[in-house]
Amino acid sequence: MQLKGFLFDLDGTLANTLPLCIKVYQLTMHHFTGKDYTEAEITAHFGLTEAGIFQRLLPEHWQKALDYYHTTYEQLHNECSEPFPGIDGALQRLQQRGIRLAVVTGKGSHTARFTLQYLGLARYFDRVEAGREDAVDKVTAMQRVMTAWQIQPEDAAYIGDAASDVEQAAKAGVLPLAAEWAETATINALEEIRPAASFHTIEGFISWIEENIEAIG
Repeated sequence: MQLKGFLFDLDGTLANTLPLCIKVYQLTMHHFTGKDYTEAEITAHFGLTEAGIFQRLLPEHWQKALDYYHTTYEQLHNECSEPFPGIDGALQRLQQRGIRLAVVTGKGSHTARFTLQYLGLARYFDRVEAGREDAVDKVTAMQRVMTAWQIQPEDAAYIGDAASDVEQAAKAGVLPLAAEWAETATINALEEIRPAASFHTIEGFISWIEENIEAIG
């Protein structure tokens, strides 16, 4: 298999950042409403950017809530201080094969770029596509990456930890891959679309890269 581009989800795929995200949402919502939000009440809105979520939950104060979230997210990021063990190795192997790398995430640009810098991963990616405030739409983001790279969908792959990631990758026409190495992965929620490959460990993902991905000549 000779791919030219490899696209990654961020939260739950590159690093175990979902617990941090949920905690900061809960702190922010409590700060502005005095109410304790459950994890389910928060994650029900995932796929939108932080701005989009606060526009839904706190329409009158969403900008202040977003600013509070950004500040708190940065302050608490030491609770997720490293990427998943082995992610660096996987990214290095793809780069060594001449494959271009990008991030396509549902979160906002501010937190996505902060996390990539904080975890030392930003150097691997030449494009970071953030989410939308009004819709869950990674398909368009993937298409923007492929247009910028001037490659066809069949020459790219996308890996994510959520059922929606696999579905969106399939709709975009790229190779859909499932990252199931995080406890927060929701691939098991898939009903019809199946990933081309699913990985329960990063070691397994690296082995798949070595066995299946050719270097670009």
